[in-house]
Amino acid sequence: MFKPVRHAVAAAAIMVSGFAVAADQPAPAYLPASAAATFENAPAIVEGASGKSVKSTIYVFMDPNCIFCHYAWKAFQPYEAAGLQVHWIPMGFLKPDSAGKAAALLQAQDGPALMHELETKFSEKDESGGIKPLAKVPPATQTKLDGNIKTFQSLGFDGTPTIIYMTSGGRWADVSGLPPLSSLPAMLNLPEQPVTDPSLQRFR
Repeated sequence: MFKPVRHAVAAAAIMVSGFAVAADQPAPAYLPASAAATFENAPAIVEGASGKSVKSTIYVFMDPNCIFCHYAWKAFQPYEAAGLQVHWIPMGFLKPDSAGKAAALLQAQDGPALMHELETKFSEKDESGGIKPLAKVPPATQTKLDGNIKTFQSLGFDGTPTIIYMTSGGRWADVSGLPPLSSLPAMLNLPEQPVTDPSLQRFR
């Protein structure tokens, strides 16, 4: 299990990074080919297109109480309808109930449905995901959450959401935070979709 102080430091970095990336849009960082085996096998909630409908796949490290993860979820919804599949990789360290909510997502019989509830009932005022946390995280689920954090840190990431996507050149790359909406079509390799949510207008 990771030490609480380590979680606190990571949480502080996460709270800062989400907005900075959205404003600055830095160049993507390319990941080594060997990294794919770690994030592709991480316990996750798979949302969006499935089967032959999948045209693009991304992996997103998230915390259930991360407001920039919430904004990313909103921004991706129109793209999911257009063929995007999102693997949401939960971690739990931003707030005291983050681990309980992340565990609930991993243990849910219908993970995508609970993910939808988390986001549609998200309190932007309180920056709190809209589901109840598990009162006690089972050891097996805690091991999965710790493994996700270990993968996150081993890849050198420091903010949520961290979005991993395949570039047009066939290489995996990552970006921390929600990038400008105008960059999503190229990043997702999908036609531009209308994003009309008022809370996302500052990301244009």
